[in-house]
Amino acid sequence: MRTDRLRVFLLCVCALLLAGGVACASGAPSREELLERPAAGVVAGSNVNVRDRPSTRGKSLGRLGEDGYWEELVVVDAAPGDDGQIWYKILSEKLGEGWMHGRFLRFEGLDDPLGRFFVLLRRDFGTTPAMTQQRLGKPVKIERKTFRPEDYPENVTSVELRYPGGSVVFWIMRKIPFLVGADFEKGAAFGPISFGDGPEKVERLLGEPHGVRNRVWTYHSGMRRVHIGFGLGP
Repeated sequence: MRTDRLRVFLLCVCALLLAGGVACASGAPSREELLERPAAGVVAGSNVNVRDRPSTRGKSLGRLGEDGYWEELVVVDAAPGDDGQIWYKILSEKLGEGWMHGRFLRFEGLDDPLGRFFVLLRRDFGTTPAMTQQRLGKPVKIERKTFRPEDYPENVTSVELRYPGGSVVFWIMRKIPFLVGADFEKGAAFGPISFGDGPEKVERLLGEPHGVRNRVWTYHSGMRRVHIGFGLGP
């Protein structure tokens, strides 16, 4: 008997290395909103410190905003710093998890529900393999392979973290990890959607797909693209 599997694939990650984000929305979300619905953000400055707590006295985990490097950050929390200003907890592909002063962060796509959903995927599965293990535990096996994607000028290392009933896949490009896929039969979830849910629930939450082919639904927003597959056996 076929198990009704739901698979999620995040595509177009290669473009994130080279391009800017979507249109900026005015205002900033509250802490309560970020805890429920994380938002996308980008660095508004150069050589900005990311720290281990919301304080200029916190340990620096590294810097973002160097020339030639851009990434879309996942903003998951907010807190007042010792200077009375708001700091934001961010998830970075380059540095992992840390805090950034609000004056150096610009929110993007706040009014884009699909964009917010894509960011939620990255929060729940992590932006690095180490973060995935913090969320899901130690994998049964980790498989690595190097290859060159079509129409991409450099080699990519695929890192697949295998768990009972599923897996999470990252591509390592220029030493930076990008979440590209998650595949579970059950027991894992991203926001309000769980692996094993049917098409009716997904459509109710995300709306009609932008494309359907062989039980694979495609949603896209700007550079972001997600494929969700139903009834796909191993």
